Amino acid sequence: MPSFASSLGSPAPPLELPSATGEQQSLSQFRGRPVVVSFLGPAHCMFCRAHVIRLIQARRELEATTAQVLLVAYEDPAALMSQLFRDLQLPFTLLLDSRKAFYAQWGMGAAGWGAIMRPRLYWSVIRMMLRGARTGTSSGEPNYLGGDFVIDRAGRFAFAHRQKSFYDRPPIESLLSALKQT
Repeated sequence: MPSFASSLGSPAPPLELPSATGEQQSLSQFRGRPVVVSFLGPAHCMFCRAHVIRLIQARRELEATTAQVLLVAYEDPAALMSQLFRDLQLPFTLLLDSRKAFYAQWGMGAAGWGAIMRPRLYWSVIRMMLRGARTGTSSGEPNYLGGDFVIDRAGRFAFAHRQKSFYDRPPIESLLSALKQT
């Protein structure tokens, strides 16, 4: 995994990608307001889907902070469009990083054995499947881990969390708390 030192208060790296609907979006265009940037794992990842659902459920609280929410994905836009936009009526901007360039720039990389061989991961998968979650299929490429970040009004890190495993997402309350402090 690439090394990337991000301390709170340090400037966020650039982020400029096409959205799922085709227009180019940039983190810099939101300067002056807080931004939640959530890098997603593979399109079939039920933990990422659950995370997006929790973000949608917290939509009112997120809007109260005036934050913009940017989701970043690397997999097939058609699958993401189906799974996120139509199934979940996604109210947030979805950016596509098919080359995973910004995943690397923001300090994330492919999931290694340490991310996959965790008993808690398998227990979480079993529990989610028992609740009726869909798992989907992988594209065969290495799966990348995601991360969640809060960028303050000046473009600096107010919160940074890079996943160590697929189920390793911060609670939405942590993101909201960081947003309220910006």
